[in-house]
Amino acid sequence: MQWVMGKQPPVTFDQYRATRQFSALDGLRAVAIFLVFSLHFGGETWGHLSGWLGVQMFFVLSGYLITTLLLRERDLSGSIALRAFYIRRAFRILPMFLLVYVMVMGQSYLAADDSWANMKAASPYYLTFLNEFAPFAPLKMTWTLGIEWKFYFLWPAILAAAGMVARTRFILVIACISVLALSWFKGFHVDWIQPFQYQVMLFGCAAAVILNYRKTYDLVRVLATNTAVFSLVTVLCIVHWKSIWIAEKIGLAQLIVAYGLLIALLIPALVSETIAQTVIGSRPFVFVGRRSYSMYLIELLAAQAVQGLLPQIHFGPLFLPVCFIVALVASDCLYRWIENR
Repeated sequence: MQWVMGKQPPVTFDQYRATRQFSALDGLRAVAIFLVFSLHFGGETWGHLSGWLGVQMFFVLSGYLITTLLLRERDLSGSIALRAFYIRRAFRILPMFLLVYVMVMGQSYLAADDSWANMKAASPYYLTFLNEFAPFAPLKMTWTLGIEWKFYFLWPAILAAAGMVARTRFILVIACISVLALSWFKGFHVDWIQPFQYQVMLFGCAAAVILNYRKTYDLVRVLATNTAVFSLVTVLCIVHWKSIWIAEKIGLAQLIVAYGLLIALLIPALVSETIAQTVIGSRPFVFVGRRSYSMYLIELLAAQAVQGLLPQIHFGPLFLPVCFIVALVASDCLYRWIENR
């Protein structure tokens, strides 16, 4: 592997199409889940990381990975098996979510405090994947699942209705982004569900469509270089460090959309032989990334366990890594026993 800027061996289109698992994308999930933990448990010390942007990483990755799988299925078989897709998604998401939901419900009942009443009020939303509309309660951070579930339901059906022609798919993605942008500028707003969250996902979808065809794949090869990696990572670091200032200047929604676009632009480098692929695709990152879903769901339980066992540790520099390790160990067990079955 050559790490000289811009001189790494290229990944051809045929090599890309032959790749079934992108380790660096799993690694990016590790970065995203650490950012989320830093937001919830890092206190002021870790606040400069702007951990709330980690959710947008997950959204972009969801758009890219789901669209890539569906496009390859259609290219191979000539159609998209929607029923099979929905079943796979359900078995991927529901077992872990329902297990954690039952655990949190039981814990709230035993606690005999406001959390029990809050969980009862939120349960109709949690059990119908309208999480983003739920009143404040434990598991409120699962608002993202409500948004992703709607994406999983609608986007594959829209893509399945599109033709086999690449141009049609490009137009489809652009049209969806445009409709969301129009509703955004018209002031559409309903609590946690905003059009720009779905725009971020569609940036991932657009990356998948572009990389799926030889001509457009060749056009974005310039992004699959170490030079592009260093440039994009530098800009992303600045956005994380100065997110509050940027949001004040251009608006929070605009910042989120711009950030999602930057993550989407990074994808060609993560699926190619670049320094980003080598570092983020390394075994430690991949190990954490593949357990990120479980970690996301049990983060509250992990934090409560740390507080119970080590009451002298408070939110901040030490609490974050301890909580992250506890969640990772527990998630590894859940990943082996439930997720990876």
